[in-house]
Amino acid sequence: MSVTVHLSGHLKPFSDGKVEVNLPGEFTTVGDALDSLWKQHIALRDRVLNEQGEIRQHVNIFVGSEDIKRLKGLQTSIKTNDLHIFNAVSGG
Repeated sequence: MSVTVHLSGHLKPFSDGKVEVNLPGEFTTVGDALDSLWKQHIALRDRVLNEQGEIRQHVNIFVGSEDIKRLKGLQTSIKTNDLHIFNAVSGG
């Protein structure tokens, strides 16, 4: 199943101005799909993952409507063809 990754606007400078990236191929986990995304847009990796290869604290990744931080993180199975990546927003 191919996957479409939806990116929040702040990531556009690191994805050649795209907010949607199609990833052809078969992916079993979120980590597999993201590895494919990094091959197309390597600069995104450092905005999404930290130096240890873990999801940055302020970044949220959803498979469909499920937050993968509440599931198995990058090892979460992909059950839909949509991933969403965006930053947490806070303020006062």
